[in-house]
Amino acid sequence: MSDVDLNTGFRIIKVLTELEKQSVLERSGLTEISHKDSMLAITSDTGKFFSILLSAMNANNILEVGTSVGYSTLWLAYSFYQNNENSRVSKRNITTIDNDPLKIKKATTNFKNAGVSDIIETIEGNAIEVLKQLSISVNDNEDDQSEYFDFIFLDADKENLAEYFDLAISMVKKGGLIITDNVLYPEEYRSSMSKYIEHIRKKDFVQSVTVPIGHGEEVSLKIR
Repeated sequence: MSDVDLNTGFRIIKVLTELEKQSVLERSGLTEISHKDSMLAITSDTGKFFSILLSAMNANNILEVGTSVGYSTLWLAYSFYQNNENSRVSKRNITTIDNDPLKIKKATTNFKNAGVSDIIETIEGNAIEVLKQLSISVNDNEDDQSEYFDFIFLDADKENLAEYFDLAISMVKKGGLIITDNVLYPEEYRSSMSKYIEHIRKKDFVQSVTVPIGHGEEVSLKIR
């Protein structure tokens, strides 16, 4: 790994560490944090799981629905810098979507501080509308697999998850993954997440399993 890439890796971890302190405080319930200021982030173990998985996949093109302040996005970015094979990031890209301008502003600052602004494209807007536009663009040339995503992470409102998934599956390549957060926790989501899991497991072109890490991750593989 080059000195530049090594430095970027250290910068990402530094920002992640700072954000993790805030997230731990938020989850502890020891201080009152308003919804607009809350991170609602994945756990650090989940972030490490993603980073290891993406590094092993040698993922190049990543899509995230639900940026928040960029904590999960930075774990996704870190996978590009983990080893020598992944140090060449010039053709690697993360697209992340959120509709909260305040969260996007914080995320943009975190990306800048981590030194990864050049590989992250943040799109502000309604996730369904953005995904529809991306789907048209990606599927415009079905024979060009380079436009398809290797990995898609869904971590937005739970009411529209089934529609997010159906749009996402059209944009992920064969052998690519869609991972969904919060399938186990908080418990208030259990009912809606059970319906979501039932929805995706009915599809014969998807192999899916729940991984009990963090808040619970549904890992779905597009098999054809």
